[in-house]
Amino acid sequence: MPAHAEKRKPPLPPEEILQPRNVNVLVVHDDEPLRQFLDLHLTHAGYEVRVASDAVGASELVFESVPDVMVLDIDMPGVHCFELLAEIRAEKTIPYFPVVYLTSDVMAATYACQLGAGCVHKPIQPSRLLATIAQTT
Repeated sequence: MPAHAEKRKPPLPPEEILQPRNVNVLVVHDDEPLRQFLDLHLTHAGYEVRVASDAVGASELVFESVPDVMVLDIDMPGVHCFELLAEIRAEKTIPYFPVVYLTSDVMAATYACQLGAGCVHKPIQPSRLLATIAQTT
Protein backbone atom coordinates (compact mmCIF):
# COMPACT_ATOMS: atom_id res chain seq x y z
CA MET A 1 0.00 0.00 0.00
CA PRO A 2 1.47 3.39 -0.92
CA ALA A 3 2.43 5.59 2.03
CA HIS A 4 0.24 8.47 0.83
CA ALA A 5 -2.89 6.26 0.84
CA GLU A 6 -2.61 5.72 4.61
CA LYS A 7 -2.87 9.46 5.28
CA ARG A 8 -6.04 9.90 3.24
CA LYS A 9 -9.13 10.96 5.21
CA PRO A 10 -12.29 8.93 4.70
CA PRO A 11 -14.65 10.48 2.17
CA LEU A 12 -17.65 12.45 3.32
CA PRO A 13 -20.92 10.55 3.18
CA PRO A 14 -23.14 11.02 0.12
CA GLU A 15 -25.27 14.16 0.16
CA GLU A 16 -28.47 12.29 1.08
CA ILE A 17 -26.84 10.94 4.27
CA LEU A 18 -26.20 14.52 5.36
CA GLN A 19 -29.94 15.24 5.48
CA PRO A 20 -31.17 15.45 9.08
CA ARG A 21 -33.98 13.33 10.44
CA ASN A 22 -35.68 15.58 13.06
CA VAL A 23 -32.43 15.80 14.99
CA ASN A 24 -32.22 18.23 17.91
CA VAL A 25 -28.73 19.74 18.15
CA LEU A 26 -27.44 21.67 21.15
CA VAL A 27 -24.59 24.01 20.20
CA VAL A 28 -22.36 25.19 23.07
CA HIS A 29 -19.81 27.85 22.19
CA ASP A 30 -18.71 31.04 23.96
CA ASP A 31 -18.05 33.02 20.76
CA GLU A 32 -21.27 34.75 19.60
CA PRO A 33 -20.37 35.06 15.89
CA LEU A 34 -19.34 31.41 15.72
CA ARG A 35 -22.51 30.35 17.58
CA GLN A 36 -24.55 32.27 15.01
CA PHE A 37 -22.53 30.69 12.18
CA LEU A 38 -23.20 27.18 13.53
CA ASP A 39 -26.86 27.93 14.20
CA LEU A 40 -27.30 29.28 10.67
CA HIS A 41 -25.69 26.30 8.92
CA LEU A 42 -27.36 23.66 11.06
CA THR A 43 -30.79 25.30 10.81
CA HIS A 44 -30.36 25.69 7.04
CA ALA A 45 -29.56 21.96 6.86
CA GLY A 46 -32.85 21.24 8.62
CA TYR A 47 -31.70 20.54 12.16
CA GLU A 48 -33.58 21.80 15.22
CA VAL A 49 -30.97 23.95 16.95
CA ARG A 50 -30.66 25.32 20.46
CA VAL A 51 -27.63 27.34 21.55
CA ALA A 52 -25.82 28.05 24.82
CA SER A 53 -22.86 30.32 25.46
CA ASP A 54 -21.47 28.50 28.51
CA ALA A 55 -21.60 25.36 30.64
CA VAL A 56 -24.37 26.68 32.89
CA GLY A 57 -26.64 27.45 29.95
CA ALA A 58 -25.82 24.12 28.34
CA SER A 59 -26.66 22.20 31.52
CA GLU A 60 -29.99 24.00 31.83
CA LEU A 61 -30.89 23.16 28.23
CA VAL A 62 -29.87 19.51 28.60
CA PHE A 63 -31.99 19.09 31.74
CA GLU A 64 -34.88 20.90 30.04
CA SER A 65 -34.78 18.63 26.99
CA VAL A 66 -32.06 16.13 26.15
CA PRO A 67 -30.52 16.82 22.71
CA ASP A 68 -29.97 14.15 20.09
CA VAL A 69 -26.41 15.44 19.72
CA MET A 70 -24.36 18.20 21.34
CA VAL A 71 -21.79 20.29 19.45
CA LEU A 72 -19.37 21.44 22.13
CA ASP A 73 -16.39 23.78 21.98
CA ILE A 74 -13.37 22.25 23.71
CA ASP A 75 -11.72 25.65 24.13
CA MET A 76 -14.49 27.30 26.22
CA PRO A 77 -13.45 29.41 29.22
CA GLY A 78 -14.79 28.62 32.69
CA VAL A 79 -15.96 25.06 33.30
CA HIS A 80 -13.97 22.85 30.95
CA CYS A 81 -16.05 21.01 28.36
CA PHE A 82 -14.89 17.59 29.60
CA GLU A 83 -16.01 18.54 33.13
CA LEU A 84 -19.37 19.67 31.78
CA LEU A 85 -19.87 16.41 29.95
CA ALA A 86 -18.76 14.37 32.99
CA GLU A 87 -21.38 16.16 35.12
CA ILE A 88 -24.08 15.47 32.54
CA ARG A 89 -23.05 11.80 32.16
CA ALA A 90 -23.05 11.36 35.96
CA GLU A 91 -26.75 12.26 36.05
CA LYS A 92 -28.43 8.87 35.55
CA THR A 93 -31.75 10.43 34.49
CA ILE A 94 -30.14 11.90 31.36
CA PRO A 95 -29.95 9.35 28.53
CA TYR A 96 -26.76 9.05 26.50
CA PHE A 97 -26.38 11.36 23.51
CA PRO A 98 -23.37 11.74 21.22
CA VAL A 99 -21.04 14.74 21.31
CA VAL A 100 -19.16 16.46 18.51
CA TYR A 101 -16.25 18.53 19.79
CA LEU A 102 -14.96 21.66 18.07
CA THR A 103 -11.29 22.49 18.56
CA SER A 104 -8.11 23.88 17.10
CA ASP A 105 -6.01 21.88 19.60
CA VAL A 106 -4.67 18.65 18.08
CA MET A 107 -4.02 17.01 21.47
CA ALA A 108 -7.55 17.79 22.68
CA ALA A 109 -8.97 16.45 19.43
CA THR A 110 -7.03 13.22 19.87
CA TYR A 111 -8.33 12.86 23.43
CA ALA A 112 -11.92 13.55 22.32
CA CYS A 113 -11.65 10.91 19.59
CA GLN A 114 -10.26 8.41 22.12
CA LEU A 115 -13.40 9.03 24.17
CA GLY A 116 -15.43 8.02 21.13
CA ALA A 117 -16.68 11.50 20.32
CA GLY A 118 -16.83 13.14 16.94
CA CYS A 119 -14.41 15.99 16.37
CA VAL A 120 -14.33 18.90 13.93
CA HIS A 121 -11.21 21.01 13.63
CA LYS A 122 -11.32 24.79 13.50
CA PRO A 123 -11.66 26.66 11.26
CA ILE A 124 -14.98 24.88 10.87
CA GLN A 125 -16.06 23.72 7.44
CA PRO A 126 -19.87 23.36 7.42
CA SER A 127 -19.75 20.26 5.21
CA ARG A 128 -17.36 18.54 7.64
CA LEU A 129 -19.57 19.48 10.60
CA LEU A 130 -22.72 18.17 8.87
CA ALA A 131 -20.97 14.93 7.93
CA THR A 132 -19.69 14.40 11.47
CA ILE A 133 -23.12 15.01 12.98
CA ALA A 134 -24.69 12.64 10.45
CA GLN A 135 -22.18 9.94 11.38
CA THR A 136 -22.90 10.28 15.12
CA THR A 137 -26.69 10.25 14.96
